[in-house]
Amino acid sequence: MGWPVVAGRPTLRRSHYLVAVDDLPRVRRASDLTSVVVGALLVGWAVRAHGQAGAQDSSTAPVTTLPSWVVSLLHLVSTGVLVYTVGMVVVLATSHRAAALRDVLAAGAIAALGTIGCMAAFSRLWPTLFPEYAAGPVLPQFPVLRVAAVSAMLLAASPHLTRPVRRLGWVLVVMTGVAATVLGFGLPSGSVGALGIGMVSAGVILLAFGSPRGYPAVASVAEAMRDLGFTLTDLRTDPDQSWGVRRMVGTTSDGVPVEIKAFGRDAADSQLAARAWRMLVYRGEAGGLTVSRLQAAEHEALVTLLAHRAGVPVPEVLAAASTSGEVAILATRRRGTRLDQLEPADVEALADPELVRLWQDVARLHDLGISHGALDVRAVRRDEGGLVIVDFAAGSLHPDEREKRLDTARLLFGLAQLVGVERAVTTARRAVGVQRLGASLPYLQTPALASRERRHPRSTARDLKELRSRVVQETGVPEPEPVRLRRVGPRELVLLTVLLLFAGAMIPVLAGVDYAQLWVELQDAIWWVLVCAVALGQVAFLPQAASMMFSVGRSLPLRPATVLQSAIAFISFAVPGVAGRVTMNAAFLCKYGVSPTLAVTQGGIDGLSGFIAQLAILLVAFGTGAVSVDLSATSLGEVDWRAVLAVVLLVLAVVMVTVWRLTRLRERVLPVLTSAWSAFARLMRSPSRAIGLFGSQLLIQLMWGLILWAALYAVGSPLGLTPCVVVVVATSLFQGVVPVPGGIGVSEALMVGLLVPLGAASDAAMAATVIWRVATFYLPATEGFFAYRWLEKHGYL
Repeated sequence: MGWPVVAGRPTLRRSHYLVAVDDLPRVRRASDLTSVVVGALLVGWAVRAHGQAGAQDSSTAPVTTLPSWVVSLLHLVSTGVLVYTVGMVVVLATSHRAAALRDVLAAGAIAALGTIGCMAAFSRLWPTLFPEYAAGPVLPQFPVLRVAAVSAMLLAASPHLTRPVRRLGWVLVVMTGVAATVLGFGLPSGSVGALGIGMVSAGVILLAFGSPRGYPAVASVAEAMRDLGFTLTDLRTDPDQSWGVRRMVGTTSDGVPVEIKAFGRDAADSQLAARAWRMLVYRGEAGGLTVSRLQAAEHEALVTLLAHRAGVPVPEVLAAASTSGEVAILATRRRGTRLDQLEPADVEALADPELVRLWQDVARLHDLGISHGALDVRAVRRDEGGLVIVDFAAGSLHPDEREKRLDTARLLFGLAQLVGVERAVTTARRAVGVQRLGASLPYLQTPALASRERRHPRSTARDLKELRSRVVQETGVPEPEPVRLRRVGPRELVLLTVLLLFAGAMIPVLAGVDYAQLWVELQDAIWWVLVCAVALGQVAFLPQAASMMFSVGRSLPLRPATVLQSAIAFISFAVPGVAGRVTMNAAFLCKYGVSPTLAVTQGGIDGLSGFIAQLAILLVAFGTGAVSVDLSATSLGEVDWRAVLAVVLLVLAVVMVTVWRLTRLRERVLPVLTSAWSAFARLMRSPSRAIGLFGSQLLIQLMWGLILWAALYAVGSPLGLTPCVVVVVATSLFQGVVPVPGGIGVSEALMVGLLVPLGAASDAAMAATVIWRVATFYLPATEGFFAYRWLEKHGYL
């Protein structure tokens, strides 16, 4: 008896060109989003390249002299790709693939509209539909319509095509782009931009409507099993599914229960992506990557057979083969029920001898050089013969000690959840011994577990702690430090993000500097003064560290507290204003027993004291007449400062009303402000702390002003120290409210705009500003990367 025909559903009509479709749902795949992103990048590059080539004469195509037979061949390729695309549309229409036909035509239409719009915006040429048959010379197009339309339609059709046809389509997409460029239908930027438009169009359509899931259809699997000599009577999908593999269950005509893993189009891609991700994120992951669906099926079958040869209870392998290019089959005899799916009564019926035999089977696998790779309660079944180990897809035939210990740790945690910590640990010790059980201790940690067991981090961490304590008690082994399993963790991701932001902020600054003029100013500078100014910028970390100590009212190690200030300069690229300082200081202070509330409010106290010191400097400077600025001589004189003040007051009012009206926000903000004010009031009642805090803040401002004074003196445009301090204070105040990381660009412009009215030459002011920013921000931020790593390495963060 063959696979049953369901009423109302046509039997499988096998095609060597289109994938079989019977019950495949549509999903939005990451590869479609990748297509959109890559296509957008290609379009952006092409637009930029086209703009750079705009000054050149593009009235003739960049065609080199080619033999006539090459030109004829390229014309044939260009026409052939178009005919192939039209033929594909006809096949989809005659095969009643309405959804696929909709995807292809919609993608082609979007690509055509996008191309025509780009041509109208850039080249103002109406596209030539058949340039290879044009009577006269063809002007190069940007983008090339033929390339965009063909790319979009072939890429949109690819999920509906068999693998050989898909690969042919990708080759044709590349060939049509090359032919269009060589034949002069467009410049290289035109072909690349058209390819990008095609990728974006196809990706958008597939994201909007979804791609057919790359799982083999039930009919295809039934037919493949018949080709392998197994006739199934009730083949159906298994409710328990794995990523990238379609699981099915059925019964042969002989009454044998069968479990089938069908590796379809996405199976190898999914497993390859999963293993590649684990190799990237986790240390010591095995490097064996299967690159085809047949390899995936054969690998699992081989590991299972070797485990069976070793005497370990595993399912019997019935078949591992591929009868077509679209599906690979791994068929095994289905045995028992998964441990995590047992009824409570069946769990209670699990006897210790069964668990001991399971642990002995695991030890036997490891002794023979086999690891499972995903050994938890989902990979163990129970039938009338006992416990059976299944699912060796992630198995390895050359494991290291790390992989074996991970097997032990994962199974131990799973059994502890199932039968209790005491029984799990006791049976494991009886079977594998104290040494092996103790060796798994460093691996009893959250990263070692499967993703489904990490969804509740608090309860998982609590269970792991209890399990480690029991293992220590049972084995007498002192609890060791956890092995670092992850290469990349949250800290590393944050650090990478900050590095990218740092680079993204630095590149425009470096690109926008007029190095020729800057070098002219620096040629006659007093170099030893410049060196001293830059060095003084690094000494400023000391009063910053002292300010932090006075704000919390306790002594801290000076070296790490000073290094922390450089790390704060680095982290400021990701978090503008004082938020980055508050966060870093709080993380540092909590390591020294400072309460979380005081650690957070310390940043507020530090910032408030700095603001008061800056305000006092401005009041003294302008109140005594030590500084006077003629803003009318600059562009700042054209600013309506009353309007600026009105906008600032309006923003403050909106913020205050928002905080007061939103109850949830008010309940979060007001306690923090109240706590900070109380801490500040307590600080002011201690004269020594208050004097030390405000003295440190004043010293910081004076040192920064001295650096600017030295820079101006070195480039031959000296100003008084007081005006320099005022400029630094005004720049710092403005930088603190601008939501730009580090105030990059804004601070430089404001400082130059303030120095010129005070009497500095514009070129000298620019040179001195660059020197000041290098000494106080760019160099400390660069050093801050290494400071952050040093603090993290030594446990200060």
